Amino acid sequence: MSTAAALPRVEGRHRNTALAAARRARAIELRTQGWTYQAIADELGYASKGTVYRLVAQALAREISDAVEELQQLEAARLDALQAAIWEQAMSGDVDAAQAALCIVMSRCRLLGLLDRPKGLNEPWQPRTVVLTADDRAALGL
Repeated sequence: MSTAAALPRVEGRHRNTALAAARRARAIELRTQGWTYQAIADELGYASKGTVYRLVAQALAREISDAVEELQQLEAARLDALQAAIWEQAMSGDVDAAQAALCIVMSRCRLLGLLDRPKGLNEPWQPRTVVLTADDRAALGL
């Protein structure tokens, strides 16, 4: 299958972004049809199979990123609906509703990456034994 009529070969570094986008899309299409990276490079006039590999990998990364963003938006909307359903009860003093609202807020913060740990705190918490002197115990009222 020749694409010479649809996508003219471009010698050297091309500056036509529309042509570059069409070539990238065609490279991805051919790869999904099972073509080798070298065959795609030869067909579309890329300098090497490495260039085609990089284009396909970048496209996959963008697709994954888009899918993750869509999922985050969906989950955020769900959390919004949950919070709206219990907000009045939480604000009127219902302790269970307030705890549920807090859990929803924390879930949203985790989802949106707002709870990043400061540097140096990436290890899980480990209990430690603390030995208090008599002066420490007295100061703490123990």
